[in-house]
Amino acid sequence: MTLLKEKAAAALGLPPSALLCVKLNRKSLDSRDKQDLRFVYALDVTCTAKAMPKSRKRGITADPIADKPLPQVEQGSEALLHPPVVVGAGPAGLFAALMLAEAGYQPLLIERGPAVPQRAADVEHFWSTGSLNEESNVQFGEGGAGTFSDGKLTFRGKDPLAKLVFDSFIEAGADPEIGYWYKPHIGSDRLQVVIPALRRRIIALGGRIAFNAKLTDVTLDSSGAVEAVTVNDTLTLPTQALVLALGNGARDSYRMLLQRGFTFAAKPFAVGFRIDHPQALIDTAQHGDFAPLLPAADYQLTWQDKENGRGYYSFCMCPGGHIVNASSQAGMLVVNGVSYAKRDSGRACSAIVGTVNPGRDFADTPEAALAWQEELEQRAYALGGGDYALPVQLAEDFINGVVTDASDARLQGFDPKAAAWRCADLNGLLPDGLNDGLKAALQHWQRVIPQFIGQGVLAGVESRTSAPVRMPRDESGQALAHPGCYPAGEGAGYAGGIVSSAVDGIRAAQALMRRFATPQTDFAEMPPLSD
Repeated sequence: MTLLKEKAAAALGLPPSALLCVKLNRKSLDSRDKQDLRFVYALDVTCTAKAMPKSRKRGITADPIADKPLPQVEQGSEALLHPPVVVGAGPAGLFAALMLAEAGYQPLLIERGPAVPQRAADVEHFWSTGSLNEESNVQFGEGGAGTFSDGKLTFRGKDPLAKLVFDSFIEAGADPEIGYWYKPHIGSDRLQVVIPALRRRIIALGGRIAFNAKLTDVTLDSSGAVEAVTVNDTLTLPTQALVLALGNGARDSYRMLLQRGFTFAAKPFAVGFRIDHPQALIDTAQHGDFAPLLPAADYQLTWQDKENGRGYYSFCMCPGGHIVNASSQAGMLVVNGVSYAKRDSGRACSAIVGTVNPGRDFADTPEAALAWQEELEQRAYALGGGDYALPVQLAEDFINGVVTDASDARLQGFDPKAAAWRCADLNGLLPDGLNDGLKAALQHWQRVIPQFIGQGVLAGVESRTSAPVRMPRDESGQALAHPGCYPAGEGAGYAGGIVSSAVDGIRAAQALMRRFATPQTDFAEMPPLSD
């Protein structure tokens, strides 16, 4: 920081002693010129009024620094007679519950899966044995699907609530670097510390959390308003306010809500494979001779098939990570990516996917979208042998339609988090048009990253890039025709990552607060809880 202070003083034409405080606002890596990589810093500098520079050089302003205030919520007047219920302990649900708890609403957060310690044990057991727990896996449990991911905190929006999310993660134990690094991530190992810390904060503020508590019914009154929720088919809890932060894998919950008359719409999403490479290949392609001096590199790739109008892109790239078996339903298989804070596995993996659309790839109904996605995962399960083994193929063999020889040297370092993997022909998995387009995309990306095909290992199927359905909501943030229900996050079709989901969860809590007043008494009716 001393060197940055000296650089800042020089840029301002001031002696270093005139700078009272230098704060790192943003740090990025400019790698456009592989022979001249540079770190770029944005600094907030405080100096005496007398020393304040009058010049307006590019990138320098002489305005006082002030944090952007968070939007204020004008509280509603309707009385809350029962605890507001938040469903799902992923980012949207956690931050909705945190916001409500901080405002004194005493929320009850219910999560179908267990807390992190038990969930982590169940996931490791599945990865080592292939024995799936349908309620405790990479998709379900405290922290949501993001807990077993890279923990990327990419956010391209300008919503000031994002800063609140970052600050909350840092307070809960995340590396302070996420507050300024341009591509921040926490890492799955660190998330398993951070998420329980957020849970403890919710409880300390008066919120309650029930694990192994699955939403199995919603009771509506004659007007369609929320009246109660049922947990595990046995416990009915009255409530006027329900935040639905289900996560994009909760198909059984979608179908239950459809049966109760809630409105859903099919939406575009994307499917494809995971591709794995030696991390050194990506580092050299992105950082050139500087690769040994820099953290594990990532990439972002796109290609548009102009003939059929379908877009292809990389998604959820995990430097120094692993492909993982992320299945959550019996007889279905789905892959994802995970990496830890140090990103030091020596492998790099990413989803490579193409868009699919209602009315083109499946009927324009929520039921058809869910069924299409499930059928894809069933085919992947069968292609792997019917025991949750991942179907795997070298990218080169995929293009040529040849089943890979398991002894091929390019598979030596391939180390997915799965009980088993088997060589198969992935050409039998995706619809023909999507499959052919993905081959063309790979050939295009080979020109961007040398040996992208030659050293690539594919595993399928990547089908959970986003929810296949959306739960429409009105201007007040409530589900159409169902007052008191606030759909939120990725599962409701309104977010696409940890930060955007968390921000949407906060917005849902704020919408609830605009209708209901802070409870005047402590709520008594609560189920048995797991802390």
